[in-house]
Amino acid sequence: RQGHSISDTSTLIEDAMILSKVSQLDSAAATEYLTASMKGYKVAAQDVIDIVDKLSAVDLESATDAGGLAEAMSRPAVTADMAGVSMNRLLGYLATVGEVTQKSMSSVGESFKTIFTRMSDIKANKLELIDEDGTTEMLSDVETTLKNVGIDLRKTVNEYNNYGDVLDNLAVKWNTLTNVQQNALTKAFAGTRQGENFRVLMENYSTAIKYMGIAEDSAGTAMEKFSTYTDSVEAKINTFTAAIENLTLDT
Repeated sequence: RQGHSISDTSTLIEDAMILSKVSQLDSAAATEYLTASMKGYKVAAQDVIDIVDKLSAVDLESATDAGGLAEAMSRPAVTADMAGVSMNRLLGYLATVGEVTQKSMSSVGESFKTIFTRMSDIKANKLELIDEDGTTEMLSDVETTLKNVGIDLRKTVNEYNNYGDVLDNLAVKWNTLTNVQQNALTKAFAGTRQGENFRVLMENYSTAIKYMGIAEDSAGTAMEKFSTYTDSVEAKINTFTAAIENLTLDT
């Protein structure tokens, strides 16, 4: 129940079951990924079906699947929300990098967790960062580097722009930057091991924007997809099996 009322628990069970069927995940994994995304983005129980809609819609349009997207989103959900990166935007990022690189979606999700964490450190003026392999790296003043290409990390002296806005602005200017500037910003935002994923995002940002829009306009997609399952032979067999089990118990 995870502390929810019986009514909300029933809703969550149904939503997890729908995700399980439309994404070919087992029920335990579907529940785990939905819970992480729901908690990370502070989504109310009655609105969790919206998450399934978004996953299903992006699945239909991209070369990624709903199960992989669900797993990937569960990894950076907390850090993304704290960074001001919406769920639609995050799904756009994940789907773009996932389909271009064809890496495991769990690793794609972890890479964005790393990127958002590093951006938080940069905002906090922590320019001595520990990379994923444990090595310490010193970064040049990233804020100054961005300012040199016309991008501000800050709205005011004490207030920063959210990460989505910063990445939007950087993507617009990406192809005008020198290789030295691109390398410096890639290293700052993603480190050595996640640099490829960051570059893929920057170079395919228009695709990410497209998938963001699809996720935003996705209401009803999950149930439409689920209806295909309920009309399938597998579903009919499962329904018949359940009826026989109920008859046996009644007898």
